[in-house]
Amino acid sequence: MKVQTESLIVSLLIITAGIGALEIGFSSSILEILAGTFASNLLELGDLSWIEFLSNLGLLGLMFFAGLETDPELMRKHFLKSLFIGFSSYFLPLVSIFSFSHYLLGYSLESSLLIGIALSTTSLALVYPLLKEKRLLQHPAGQILLAGAMVVDISSMLTMSFLFEGINAYNILFTVALALLLLKLPKWGEKLFERYKGNQIEFKTRFIVLVLIALGFLSEQVHINEAVLAFTTGIFFAELFKKDWVIEKKIRALIFGFLAPFFFFKAGYSVKLSTISLKVIFLSTLLGGLAFITKYIGTVYATANLFKGAVYKLAGLFFNMRLTFGIVASLFGLKAGLIDEETYVSLLIIIVITSLISSLISNRMPHEVEEDLLEDIFKL
Repeated sequence: MKVQTESLIVSLLIITAGIGALEIGFSSSILEILAGTFASNLLELGDLSWIEFLSNLGLLGLMFFAGLETDPELMRKHFLKSLFIGFSSYFLPLVSIFSFSHYLLGYSLESSLLIGIALSTTSLALVYPLLKEKRLLQHPAGQILLAGAMVVDISSMLTMSFLFEGINAYNILFTVALALLLLKLPKWGEKLFERYKGNQIEFKTRFIVLVLIALGFLSEQVHINEAVLAFTTGIFFAELFKKDWVIEKKIRALIFGFLAPFFFFKAGYSVKLSTISLKVIFLSTLLGGLAFITKYIGTVYATANLFKGAVYKLAGLFFNMRLTFGIVASLFGLKAGLIDEETYVSLLIIIVITSLISSLISNRMPHEVEEDLLEDIFKL
């Protein structure tokens, strides 16, 4: 099928998903994932290699804006609480899934660790828009949960890097250099914006897009998950964007209106229902149930005494959305020979289904949630 025809079909499906989300009051990201799954299994569109770049850029843009909307002062104030939430939400399911996979299902040590990592992560790319839709980001509760989700993502990335990729002096030096670069980039951007303000070539927009593209390259060099790297970069750029709301509006329209939907569509497109077998159903049911329950318990345990009302229940659901790094870890395991194709498909199904179930349940909860308790319940 020609690229022109493929792009038209994909665009129509994405727009249809967006309209459906507006009509039924549902999360557009989940419907875009379902649209991708529909296209992958019922339409003959090919591998859609052309969508890969748009998908990656959409992910980076989503995480960049998540960083922009983060309050660094609030994150510092509640750092230990975010750390506690992140560790509890990550390590309880990791240990449980690893033990179940290794001792009961008979997977090797490395394979079990890989499965545990893939099913214990939390997707910042899904948590961020849902916190925004629930109007939680304007409260300390949302900021703490967003930071907690970042801790989970970072923990996933560090665990996988340490166990499977290794950490050497080159990576450490590159990471330090990258941190110094991020400190300077906003200042350079401000000077360039001032020099070329009032132009007709949309220089500011080009500069931000260049930064996002560069992040994809740099993430591979330092073995840092690109979502975490983009999130951190957004925090550095927050002050610069506060001074110029026009550029924020333009970039926001580009990311949320065009690029992000391709990311969610591509995630759904990776699910191939034709490979489903009794083994896939068995693994999906057992591991999926264990992953959902332990993730929910680990998150609720850490948040129940910090927040009131529906917030801690929402947290247990939101943290069960494991899209981005879960798919990355699953694909790594397949390519490295740690898991077979049936296990890979099972992991993808679990990642998509648990995200869908969490979204469905959270969508039935009130849109208005109570403010979080500001008392230091945990004397950390």
